[in-house]
Amino acid sequence: MDLIKLSKLAGIKIQIGGGIRSIEVIEELINRGTDRIILGTMAFDDNKLLEILSKQYRSKIAVALDSSKRTIRTKGWQYDTKLETFLVFAKLENLGIHDFIVTDIMKDGTSTGLNTNLFLELKKRKKKLNTRIIASGGISSIIDVEKALKCADGVIVGKALYDGSIPSRVLGSFLDELHNSRLVKRIIPCLDVKNGRVVKGVKFKNLRDSGDPVELARYYNENGADELIFLDISATLEGRKSMLNTIRSVAEEVFIPLTVGGGIKTVEDMAVIIKAGAEKVSINSAAINEPNLITKGAIKFGSQCIVVAIDAKRKGESWEVYSHSGTEPTGLDVLEWVKTVVDKGAGELLVTSMDKDGTKSGYDLDLIRAITHIASVPVIASGGAGNKEHFIDAINHGAEAVLAASLFHYNLLRIQDLKEFLDDQDVLVRI
Repeated sequence: MDLIKLSKLAGIKIQIGGGIRSIEVIEELINRGTDRIILGTMAFDDNKLLEILSKQYRSKIAVALDSSKRTIRTKGWQYDTKLETFLVFAKLENLGIHDFIVTDIMKDGTSTGLNTNLFLELKKRKKKLNTRIIASGGISSIIDVEKALKCADGVIVGKALYDGSIPSRVLGSFLDELHNSRLVKRIIPCLDVKNGRVVKGVKFKNLRDSGDPVELARYYNENGADELIFLDISATLEGRKSMLNTIRSVAEEVFIPLTVGGGIKTVEDMAVIIKAGAEKVSINSAAINEPNLITKGAIKFGSQCIVVAIDAKRKGESWEVYSHSGTEPTGLDVLEWVKTVVDKGAGELLVTSMDKDGTKSGYDLDLIRAITHIASVPVIASGGAGNKEHFIDAINHGAEAVLAASLFHYNLLRIQDLKEFLDDQDVLVRI
């Protein structure tokens, strides 16, 4: 069994670069399951082919910019193109390339720290919100990783892992802390899927078709979403497992974290979903039926992988938890249930106001404030977004992430425009 198959079975995304010279090779690698192709020399030798690839396989292509004293080198760093790094970056970005792996080859392998000036300049020069820059070269410590993530969208760690300068447990702890960070606010589109189609209604009723989940996933991946949530909303009601083929297809389109929920009843179900490409699983009805499932999942996969979804409906001066896609009242008080799931090991809460869902009248701010006041884990606010100000309101009331569906699906608000608005309001978002 080849490396690509092994990686897919383990639920790992795989990128391949080096020696790729033709569209036939690229197509073969993609057909065999490669998530992203990294182009280096080819990107500079054949501009016409690169233009074709940028249109046909845009979400699958990344260009490696190997920079030495701010000019690009190719052919294994042996050939100096004399092309200025920033000009090449601007040209490729205008061509439609979204993803760049940038290596300062004077730093690579030296363990002397990242060239932060290079990446800060690239960050300043990028024109599009969906352009992503992955930093490489010189990483020697977890402090370097932290610095890199302040001036780039991702970081490559090589030698420091191999020689133990960054122990894997230290990197794991850092990533857990990063996940739980309440500094950077996240914008998350939600795909509510039924019978293979994205649907959306009002207060969980009168569902209407909103598009193909794979096409929408591709669109959000390319247009600034920080994460994506996929909820198979009829799986529990129909007593079946989630639609794995659709999940795999969605996972292949995104390089942002993917959370999947619906029909998950056991730790084994979680493992299958994660192997299909999800970074996190969301459980609701199963957690209500067996709260210890939260703990079992957290022990096996880490609490950062376990999202507990809470569908809340106002009941007098409090809120009641509903299960089975909002069709069954449970008698559980929302705030007491929040304390329980956090104690059981939930790493994140997805809180949906059933009263506000689909109304575009704003999030239930009282609900958000009450939950974030007692929860020690990040809270995703869901239900009711109708304009830019509503997102600010939810964040100001404690939400670490804000979710919306119809507002994004029907292009009533673009994620890029929302992020620019939030940035102008001094809300820290990934630009």
